[in-house]
Amino acid sequence: MATTRRTEGRTYRTVDFPKAYERLRTVLDGLQVSALRYCLEEKTAAKRVKRIAEVDEILMPIIIEMQRKLTIAHAGGCPEGYFDCGGVCVPYQCPDK
Repeated sequence: MATTRRTEGRTYRTVDFPKAYERLRTVLDGLQVSALRYCLEEKTAAKRVKRIAEVDEILMPIIIEMQRKLTIAHAGGCPEGYFDCGGVCVPYQCPDK
């Protein structure tokens, strides 16, 4: 028997993992594109940097909460094979500062 889960006005059947995953990828892709466009639409570097800081401030609490919930992370850190780049776990070496 399939169960359902309601989240933010959407209902997902547990057997619909592919559909739920597709939705997650779509939402994440939309977030990435929107955040980049929002920052890059400014004409000056100073205004772009200001917007980047704004987006960072909005997203970091979400990232921290998701990383905190990971069962594969060690003591709230990054999972094995990932790198902590300023509080963000990524699968690549942190860019030089």
